[in-house]
Amino acid sequence: MLSSFSQLIIIYFRHLINKKIFLLCVVLLVLLGFFLIPNETSDYVTFYCNNSSIVSNKYWIGNLSGVFSNLIIYLLLFLIVAGDKEKDAVAGYYINEDLSPLHPFFKHLYKILAIYLISLLLLLVLNVSLILANIQNINIVLFIIPILYFCAPFLLLVSTLCYFVEYLLGSKYIKYFIYYSVFILLIIYDDRLLYITGSSELFLFYKNLNVPVKSFAIGFISKEKVLNLITVKRFIKPNFIYYKLLLITFTLISTYFLSFIRIKRSFITNADSGYSNSSSSKNIQNNDFSIENIPGIEQTDLSLTSYLKKDLFLLSVSINNKSLSVFFLFWILSFFVQQNFFLFILVILLLLSTKINDIFLGKSYFYNTFIYEKLYSFPYILHFISKFIIVLSFYCLLLIPYFLRIGEMPIILLLIFNFSVISIFQLASIHLLKNTTVANIVLIIMYISYVSKSPLIDILCYKF
Repeated sequence: MLSSFSQLIIIYFRHLINKKIFLLCVVLLVLLGFFLIPNETSDYVTFYCNNSSIVSNKYWIGNLSGVFSNLIIYLLLFLIVAGDKEKDAVAGYYINEDLSPLHPFFKHLYKILAIYLISLLLLLVLNVSLILANIQNINIVLFIIPILYFCAPFLLLVSTLCYFVEYLLGSKYIKYFIYYSVFILLIIYDDRLLYITGSSELFLFYKNLNVPVKSFAIGFISKEKVLNLITVKRFIKPNFIYYKLLLITFTLISTYFLSFIRIKRSFITNADSGYSNSSSSKNIQNNDFSIENIPGIEQTDLSLTSYLKKDLFLLSVSINNKSLSVFFLFWILSFFVQQNFFLFILVILLLLSTKINDIFLGKSYFYNTFIYEKLYSFPYILHFISKFIIVLSFYCLLLIPYFLRIGEMPIILLLIFNFSVISIFQLASIHLLKNTTVANIVLIIMYISYVSKSPLIDILCYKF
């Protein structure tokens, strides 16, 4: 029993690591590890309280690495798991699972533990990079203890959340919305939720050094803006060991009760899904998307205007009304919210905007139909120019509330230029790689970094 169960974990583990997105996450974590936590000679810090910061020595770096690892792996892990439910249904794997005599709890648990192994592998990759970048300040034992304390219970919870969000929810959009909304809530209310992420516990460690502080931040700031650099001279004992044990217990109990909820295998009515099958396409005739059905286009018209009309038509039939209404709701809300909440709404809009990669730019590559673009008699350069104009126009529409708040034409023009570069990056990466993975990961991380008010790249020119 135990042997077959462990084999199930390994099989699903291999299934997940075969995904291209996993390899991209690994590359990204390696790059992050070399500049995420600076060594003593670096000219920036990543955790600061008012006008002071702690030097990343052997007593402190493990605590900081553990919390950073939690936040980063949370953002990436669901991208690896997303889409597995639909792929299981397409391949028919779920039939063997349903016929298995295993208890429902174990049917879910083996996949959760496989996802957990993936998260631990990502944790290893990130922290090996951190160790190499700070090799002179590392004591391995003092580094590993806080990593295990902060990350082992948290990543088990996140693995469980990933699995049930993917397998119990239907809409692709709702999955992402709930998963990343939980992330924001965990950060905001960390001190009220058993110090799950560990970010508030870092603040408590800091207060134990008898440094009078009122607030703290995780992000990148120049050492020139920090007046005091403090060195931790003793091992920092964990504060909430019982909370971590309670978190593991809660995760296992939740898994047990959620395992009795029947998974809906049908996804053919899900308009947000990126998949299709024969039963969902029976009513679609071959000429539904024919160029003759696009209003205002003649088959002999090979101009840019004609290509734009074709792309706009394809975009219009790809957008789901539910997704459009949610986007429109936040867009209207951005006109009226106070300045303190505007950045939060703007980040949500930008995160929602990444759907344009899947529903428009990457759809032909997902369905392997990009060859039909080449069968048209249009000059191939129009393929890029048309999509660039549409994507940039979309961003300009999205940023109208921000433009109105800025009111300065030079900054508005700079923003348009910045999003022109982003549009080109999206088109280039999706066209070269034939998938949307890289573009989505880069954009999501870049937009999410605004939450800490220390963006990796300040494309918005936002004044905090």
